[in-house]
Amino acid sequence: MIETAIQELVRELSGYVLQPCDSEYEDVIKIDNGRIQFRPRLIIFPAVVEDVRLGLKFAITNDLPFSIKGGGHSAAGYCLNEGGVVIAMKNLNRITFNPKKETVTAEMGVIWYDVYKFMQLTNTGLIPVGGGCPTVAPPGFMLGGGYSFVSRSYGMSIDNLESLKIVTPDGELRHIGVHSTSAEDIDLFWACSGGGGGNFGIVVEMEMRVRKPLSKKMLVGQIRYPLEMAEDVLGYYNEWVEEVPDAMAVYGFMGNQKDLIDKTTNVKVLGLTPVFNGDGAEGIELLQGLLKLKPINADLFNMTLPDWEFYNGYTTRVAGRSSYIRSTVLPKGGMNNKVAKVIIESMSKAPSAESFAVWTHAGGAIENVASDATAYVHRNSRFIPEVKAIWDLDKPGDTLKNVEWAYEFFERLADAGKATGAYVNYIDPLQHNWAKQYYGSNYKRLLEIKKKVDPNNYFNFQQSVGSPFNPTKELTDISPINRTRV
Repeated sequence: MIETAIQELVRELSGYVLQPCDSEYEDVIKIDNGRIQFRPRLIIFPAVVEDVRLGLKFAITNDLPFSIKGGGHSAAGYCLNEGGVVIAMKNLNRITFNPKKETVTAEMGVIWYDVYKFMQLTNTGLIPVGGGCPTVAPPGFMLGGGYSFVSRSYGMSIDNLESLKIVTPDGELRHIGVHSTSAEDIDLFWACSGGGGGNFGIVVEMEMRVRKPLSKKMLVGQIRYPLEMAEDVLGYYNEWVEEVPDAMAVYGFMGNQKDLIDKTTNVKVLGLTPVFNGDGAEGIELLQGLLKLKPINADLFNMTLPDWEFYNGYTTRVAGRSSYIRSTVLPKGGMNNKVAKVIIESMSKAPSAESFAVWTHAGGAIENVASDATAYVHRNSRFIPEVKAIWDLDKPGDTLKNVEWAYEFFERLADAGKATGAYVNYIDPLQHNWAKQYYGSNYKRLLEIKKKVDPNNYFNFQQSVGSPFNPTKELTDISPINRTRV
């Protein structure tokens, strides 16, 4: 029965399909987090938007689970499934630029690298408010909110979303955006602006505003301190970030780097990553307080933001290794002395030298949008920490200790920093009370929209809007690989 249905689908498609017997199949089911190893029954590669509609209809008609795969960066592997249908978007990759509107429109098979390179070729100097990792795809990134190195200047990625095209569960292709006038379209656009991917339909195209940086080249770089200096550094940083202009963003890193003298050994560091959207000399002046704290080294450059993202953005990928990822959201003053102590203690106990944690520096223009103006609720946060426990694929026996380390680390970090939630783009199958943590007071409206747009709940996964899933509180029975298959 299913074989006949697949044959009929193949005849209708302009694109093509892969099945487990095909030679390309094994490469396609690999994603950034190598721990996630699902085997879908069918992978559809749309060549045109109509193929997306056909693929969705096929999955629903045959009662098969389905997922949408863009860049393959879903932290919990929700872009794949076991035994169902995956719609892989990579061949929908057309990009156009409208110089009058100063918008770029991209089909949703592209990754940020493609968009950045395309905009560089326009020679306009305009940049999208996109992701720091070039291999991430825009749809998942933007549907969850999207923090950029220039978000303090220009808002979150969704604040620069002009419109999108989405195939809804009923098979309709809807064009929604700031131009929408009907209540239904306004609601759906609101939900797609921070409500997370995979909840309301399949986004096939996005139109984004592009921005003129305050300076063609930005001051960017890395300042690194010994990890044991975290209390002194964060004691200064925690207050200093409240005084800097919106043009300055300083992200953070906690992990290992090669010793500057003995390249065969690692040293644990606390790193700061400044990105100043302005004149380099002004940026260096703003950083003087941090530079006076005597870092191990400080590497500062003047370069365009896309070039910096190409240079630095690949360093935070899991790149096929095993990983468990979780996040928290901290308010103003969240990088306090208690947090510094938790960082020192927890990073010193990391069972894998490959594990690290980072944080996003928020605030600025992000706060200019009300917490209920879009589905993204964490507008008044200041820091969004993320931990990536990483270990070798060939050491599955290391799963438990690495997961428990990361879990406990961020439980303590959240408590010390008085966390206000978690970030849906770092989706975590072990996150307690996940709906409240991701969406806060906006969850009620998301549920209402979900019931109208997807009354049969075709778009569902563990932590989809409306899901009753709630992980156990007992760490001793953690099996994240199995849990992502619930």
